Amino acid sequence: MTAVYPQRVEERQLQQLDVVQGLLLGRGIRTLLVRHLRLTLIQNRYDPPQCAGPVLLAGGTTVSVANGYHVETPDGRSADFSEAQDAAAYVSAEARPAS
Repeated sequence: MTAVYPQRVEERQLQQLDVVQGLLLGRGIRTLLVRHLRLTLIQNRYDPPQCAGPVLLAGGTTVSVANGYHVETPDGRSADFSEAQDAAAYVSAEARPAS
């Protein structure tokens, strides 16, 4: 039962990031969806895989999901959004230099 709950949480996070990915693709921004998995291999001991949660990469900007959408830019700034559209608009504005 303990392995099922984190798996469902990760699947929900992946679905939410997929929405942001689709919105950014519609704006012409390519992204990469990354899943983190850590395996610990020690002789005569079993440690289950540990997940750090998926992230969406758009250039140097990352989008993660916890209690909303968390966006971090390469220069260290971060912002939190409750809607996928708002997160996508922010990432889009960061990806395109001001003219």
